[in-house]
Parts: sequence; structure tokens; C-alpha cells
Amino acid sequence: AKVQAVRHVMRPSVSYNINPSFDQYYERLQAENGMMRSEEEEFFSRFDGTLFGAPGRVFSSGLGLSLQNNLEAKVMDPENEDGELKKVQWIKSLNLSTNYNLAGDSLQLSPLRVSGVIPIYKQVDLQINANLDPYALNASNQRINTFNIENGGSLLRLTNAGARFNFKLSSTDFEKSKETGGDGLVEKEDS
Repeated sequence: AKVQAVRHVMRPSVSYNINPSFDQYYERLQAENGMMRSEEEEFFSRFDGTLFGAPGRVFSSGLGLSLQNNLEAKVMDPENEDGELKKVQWIKSLNLSTNYNLAGDSLQLSPLRVSGVIPIYKQVDLQINANLDPYALNASNQRINTFNIENGGSLLRLTNAGARFNFKLSSTDFEKSKETGGDGLVEKEDS
């Protein structure tokens, strides 16, 4: 199939969210920790257990960034004698998203989330997803406020990935053909 045209659509999106701090509605309580005899500070709100719950105790402000992609092509249809073009989806969706914490003092950039749907064959799609972290790990496998590339690693560190196949079935996929007398699962008759 000869490719006549390619169309790549990108949809960027930027969002901003802010949550004020309601620290004045929380009470601090020093609690002893059993055998260790160490004190831990706990916070309680008089709104805990109410219909709407307790308000946020920590101020947050963040910027969300996302990019949605799809890739299509118009190809010559070998089954059509008139030379008409057929639209083929190469990538149904490829989405990238992350957040930047404006109120944080470290680790402000969230891991990059990647998800996508790629058509494989007729009704079969491959779904992929991955999380890529820009920050390095210390000896205890905890994220540190140093970019992975500055720590001698790659630009992004793969922390999670997955893939699965999806397919659609309908009752018409199992209809018996009228031409062959219908003795099993065969192609259905075109109408």
C-alpha cells in the first residue's frame, strides 16, 4: 500500500491547580510511640468524619502539562479499483503528561506518564503505558533531588511499564456463510 498523505495531530494542554492551606483547622498532638519511646506529631481536624471531610492541611500549587498525539495516513486501497484512498490509523493515541509542583522545595517534577493505543490488525489494538522518572535514586532506592542524567544515568528512568492487547468481538464475527452451507467459523457474506 502506497502512502499518499500522513497526518500527525498534536493537542497540547496546560492546567493550573491551587489548594489553599487550612492548617488553622488542625490540632497538633504529640503521641508516644510504644516501645521506642519516641514522640511523633500527629494532626487532627474537627472536620474529620464529616460529610465533606477535612480540608487540605498543606498548601499546593501545580502546573499540569500534557500532549495528546495521533498519527494517520491515507494509502491506496488495493481492494478498490477506482484508486480511492483509505484512511489508516498508525497510532490511535499517544499521550504524555506530567506535573510541576510550584509550591514544593524539592522533587518538583512528577514522573512522565506515557500511554498509547496502537492498532495491530483489524480489531486488535496494543495498549502501552509507562512511567519515566527524571530524578535519580540514592543507595536506599529513594528519590533524590538530582536529575538522573546529572547522576550518570539516562535522561529518564523507567519505573513502570505495561502492555496489553485488546480486541473486539461481535456476533457477526461468528455467523455462518451462506455460500459454504455454514459448517463452521468462516467469513461472513458481504452485502
